[in-house]
Amino acid sequence: MRCTSVRPAELGSTELALWREYAQRGPRNPFLSPEYAQAVGEVRDAARVLVAEDAGQICGFLAIEQHGRIARPIGSGLSDCEGWALAPAASVPGGAALRSAGLIGWDFDTLLDEQVPAGAYRVRRERSPIIAMPDGYEAYLETVRARSKKWLSSMFRKQRKLEREVGEVRFEFASTDDAALRALMRWKSGQYAQLGEWDRFADPGIVALVSGLMKLRSSSCSGALSVLWAGDVPVAAHAGLHSSSVLSWWFPAYDPAYGKYSPGILVLLHLLEGAAAHGIGVVDLGRGKHEYKDATKTGELVVVTGSVDAPGVGALPRRVKRVARAGVRVARKVTARVRA
Repeated sequence: MRCTSVRPAELGSTELALWREYAQRGPRNPFLSPEYAQAVGEVRDAARVLVAEDAGQICGFLAIEQHGRIARPIGSGLSDCEGWALAPAASVPGGAALRSAGLIGWDFDTLLDEQVPAGAYRVRRERSPIIAMPDGYEAYLETVRARSKKWLSSMFRKQRKLEREVGEVRFEFASTDDAALRALMRWKSGQYAQLGEWDRFADPGIVALVSGLMKLRSSSCSGALSVLWAGDVPVAAHAGLHSSSVLSWWFPAYDPAYGKYSPGILVLLHLLEGAAAHGIGVVDLGRGKHEYKDATKTGELVVVTGSVDAPGVGALPRRVKRVARAGVRVARKVTARVRA
């Protein structure tokens, strides 16, 4: 098996159709779609696609960002899922295939658990909660009510209070309101500042990426700006991506002036109802521990962080650094035991 590295825009219609066909065999997460890779390629020069071939036949696609000779996740810092779209019976390409594409290593961050390549190191698995609604939204609510009746009742009480004190609550699953999108970005930037985190929306490239994706419509990747209104006031919103069956919980935010009504939870509940109405049966909440995820989830996926090296002397500096870091960790542990 060998790989070639190309820009997303260089893929032809035949390759894109094959990618979509292979992606249908996987979790159908919109972050694994060619449309998402192409959108990132418009704002990040490092965006690439590894095209795997075996016996002259294309057998897989992996969207990455190529930094020097290292592969990193496409949309690094933004994407909640990464992985190969593979042909039936195709195996996950290993380090030798990376080397054929001129790479010396691959650092993954949210890789599908079943795709961890042989020889991977620094492997860490994290649980990523999901909400599955195979029987629709109302049946899902009954499941949550049976488990967290008090919590769910309190959310609906807050919605009624919001209607009494602010205005009638309404929800748009896929809004085209640019002002609402700008408001979401302001709220999210404020949240990042409060938490001391990197402000994604201070980056014009990310603003352009999210704005463009919200207008994208495809069976494998569509944008959806979902907005919760109270009267004429937007109180919460979510910018997300979805395929025909999976929606990714991506950028939720709310106006802190209405925080006492828990609008962030309310927009999630309305989003679930809207997703089910559009035939979307799974909402991927992404990794990270939060009380609302525990209250609303129905199951979990596993995503993996780690690295793999290509064989040969090119990856030697990476291996030397890895050994050096391991030695430092051991030395620190020994010192700590001696001091104890």
